[in-house]
Amino acid sequence: MTGGLLSGTSTLAGQDDGLERRVVRGLEFVGNRAIDDYTLSISIATSNSTWWARTPVLRLVGLGQKRYFDEREFRRDVLRLGFLYHRSGYPDARIDTLVHRTEDVVSIRFLIHEGEPIRVTNLAITGVDDILSLRSLRRDLPLVEGDPFNRFLLLASADTIRVALQNRGYPFAEVFRSFRTDRETHEATVSFDVEPGLRATVAAVNIVGAEEIDDEVIRRMIPVRVGATYRLEDLYEAQRELYRMNVFNYVSVRLEDSLPESPDDSLVSVRVTLTEGSLRRIRVGAGYGSLDCFRGVVGWSAGNFLGGGRTLDVTGRVSKIGTGTPFPWGFEQSLCFPLSNEVESIRLELNYMVTASLYEPHFFSRRASASVSVFAEKRSEFKAYVREAQGGELAVTRQTGLGIPVTLTYALQFGRTRAEPATLCRFLNVCLADDTVFTKRLLRSTVSLRVVRDRANSRLDPSRGSRAVAELRWASGLTGSNELARFTRAVGELASYYRVGRRGVFAWRVRIGTLVPSDLSREDKSVEFVPPDERFYGGGPNSVRGFGANELGPLVRVLEPDERERVVVVDSAGVVDTLAGRLRTSPTGGNQLYFASVELRFPLPVFSGRLFGAVFVDAGQVGDDVVTLADVRVTPGVGVRLGSPLGPVRFDVAYNPYAETLGLLYRREGTQLIEVFKSVRPVRGTGFFDRLQLHFAVGQAF
Repeated sequence: MTGGLLSGTSTLAGQDDGLERRVVRGLEFVGNRAIDDYTLSISIATSNSTWWARTPVLRLVGLGQKRYFDEREFRRDVLRLGFLYHRSGYPDARIDTLVHRTEDVVSIRFLIHEGEPIRVTNLAITGVDDILSLRSLRRDLPLVEGDPFNRFLLLASADTIRVALQNRGYPFAEVFRSFRTDRETHEATVSFDVEPGLRATVAAVNIVGAEEIDDEVIRRMIPVRVGATYRLEDLYEAQRELYRMNVFNYVSVRLEDSLPESPDDSLVSVRVTLTEGSLRRIRVGAGYGSLDCFRGVVGWSAGNFLGGGRTLDVTGRVSKIGTGTPFPWGFEQSLCFPLSNEVESIRLELNYMVTASLYEPHFFSRRASASVSVFAEKRSEFKAYVREAQGGELAVTRQTGLGIPVTLTYALQFGRTRAEPATLCRFLNVCLADDTVFTKRLLRSTVSLRVVRDRANSRLDPSRGSRAVAELRWASGLTGSNELARFTRAVGELASYYRVGRRGVFAWRVRIGTLVPSDLSREDKSVEFVPPDERFYGGGPNSVRGFGANELGPLVRVLEPDERERVVVVDSAGVVDTLAGRLRTSPTGGNQLYFASVELRFPLPVFSGRLFGAVFVDAGQVGDDVVTLADVRVTPGVGVRLGSPLGPVRFDVAYNPYAETLGLLYRREGTQLIEVFKSVRPVRGTGFFDRLQLHFAVGQAF
């Protein structure tokens, strides 16, 4: 027996005979299990008013968008839901309604009785035995034996078979669907009969629309070749490769033939249609960050530079505008208040980077690209160091067969890293504030290998997929580095994202890093040293958020002379002391990094769905030795995210249940640093609000 019945309806409400418009302030689905609320809501014409327009107090001032009730469309909605359930394999579904009307408001409840579904008891595929693996093909089909007989998935399954054949060289494959349902036994049998046709060979690749970019440049960038077997996936890859050149506004790669000219015709033509963008571009941007203050970027790029599809790019970035020379506007006391705790000599210096890069999209192979660049920079890490350098690098990226790019880079730079003198005092017994032995300009050359597997659906705000990154950096005498700039550094990171409901996201990330320092001879003893800008730092808006920026892990403190201030400290034995002076904290970083985080993001019913809430737990530690479980710091928190074109604007509040980190304390006397305590920490408040750490940033934490 085939076929089915549309749903019955029963409206439990008075008739709406008036012409007044009623605002919908309630829309609910009850009893649905097979189809979620969101799918049902977008399948009908009636929609609920926004949260602002439904909230009792807010709606009085006219906030939010009102949606009005239409009796005719509402009656049709009952039929629409019945049709949706029937096509989804539930022919016995019944849709009842409960409507509550007042003079100007209406609330609606759809009462759904799904009934028993018709299930697929047999699914057969014929005609592809010699071409495809039936076991693998069945595993990829949306329609599965034992599931409800969904007509939408029936169509999708036919498309899946067709695409699989097109990727094997059969562009004109036909898939014929047939099915039989029995309402009494609630069983369905489905069959796909396939006529693959002839396997096709590419006879021509026709390029249309290229003006300044030579056709040969385009041909060498795409995998489609004359004489090769036709594959649909090659067309998609060709489109991606051409967009990656960053010189085209529009790219279409498709089959020119809609049907074979004759039953014996096995030749096809591929058409590449292009629209070139502006090959000379200027970009300007501005932004704000609590640790960068105001920042700006300006860039110029030239596409097809010297022919061959190459791109020349010149970019300049500057940050900490408003806190020091040449823009001493005092913003560190207001908009950029975290910088008020920065070392004055670092805070008053602008960060900048100027880079010129030449990108070669075809480096001896379609799967390899290369870039060469030169740069000059001054950058600082909050409370830790400032790095000044000039240099260049050569990078070669190879796309592997798995679609994972591997990048090999050689970088050569001449520069210096200035850190808090107490850092050098701790590691190297250099306790003169004006000692420049380890801050003079040095040659540093590194070789690095970076592997990235990015399957996330967005860089700014991922909600599905995963991202894995592994990087190894090596600097030694063999690479040309000075003895004070030698190390081996390895970092691995894995993040994954899962949909929760319609718009919620559950995400987690793990990051591990290790450093092997170089051995130095200092004052007749061997010490281990890593440049401060290569060490690991923890804490901040993208790390363990219960700690301030770079305040997780090893640190030293310096007592600056100031008779007007007092600081209370306690040592590891619990002895309390009061000292005269102003206390300044400097992170020293670590050789080991362990970090993990989980976060649940969910939509809030305000700002047209652009506002999200979040709950998270971060855990991790930075250290010089092996980090034990007892060393790990765990901090929970909550936050909100507001969507913007630059990514989510993020505000997080994390709770830190731990006391301040124990560390060395020095007292500055002129240019000399005198050790006061080996293990001490300042006393802070123990109230709930004293333990909260606030963060403001743009972009998700991971």
